[in-house]
Amino acid sequence: MAFKSEQNDRGWLTHAAREVAGILKNRDVSQITTTLAFYERCLNEPVSLHVPLSEEEEELIKRLAGEERIKNTILLKTEAIIFAPSPSGSFDYGTAIHRRFFVRDAWFSIIALNEAFLASASEIMLRYVLEHELIQGDLYKELAKRGLKSINTDIKGLIDEETRQEAIQHTGITEEELEAEWKLILELVNKCPLVPTHFASAALFTYIDRNRERLKEYGLPSSDDIDEELSKADFKAWSLDSFKLFGLFLKELKKELTMTGAEYGAGIL
Repeated sequence: MAFKSEQNDRGWLTHAAREVAGILKNRDVSQITTTLAFYERCLNEPVSLHVPLSEEEEELIKRLAGEERIKNTILLKTEAIIFAPSPSGSFDYGTAIHRRFFVRDAWFSIIALNEAFLASASEIMLRYVLEHELIQGDLYKELAKRGLKSINTDIKGLIDEETRQEAIQHTGITEEELEAEWKLILELVNKCPLVPTHFASAALFTYIDRNRERLKEYGLPSSDDIDEELSKADFKAWSLDSFKLFGLFLKELKKELTMTGAEYGAGIL
């Protein structure tokens, strides 16, 4: 597994830090320091980015997505909103992330939702977001079976739009409800910590790796030769690289905030 060029490039990290800093500067100083403390905690302990759902939340997600469909999927939540490069040059923001990793000797599927979105969204919004993530997951798995190993931002944008339209058809969500969902996302962007998608993905891998014994019932063997080949990827090394990139992002973010000890508290820089 490899990063897309936008994520590896220091220029992209600087751009991302500048954009996020612009959002954070609109918050109160106390909110900025709380967000920076969140970033520091997650950088030092990436597994803390995600936590399990409550029993009620898990029952809701299983009902909306279909219990049989996600019976082998680990369900988590996070304070963060994720972002990634978009074909337009701005950010694609996300309230959910769906990933599949080979950890030690089995494949694990995992979905994490932004906890504020989970608490505020209507059921049709949640069903639509879950459907979108599950359809995307199926498509990316199919592309892997066809031998496609690298997907650039433009192709990813096309995939996202295709699967979005399919999710709309499957769920029957209306244009008004989609507009309300987007409005809610923008509200959360201005309230929640914002983290790059690659860091959130690596943190999910670390969560599974750290809790491997407790989660072993979710593990599945490789289903075909393609799975077997993909299982040889060094997910551990990839996750460590992701954490280093997030450290660079945080360093650039602090520079963009032009912090001083007097403004934000001694010892942050």
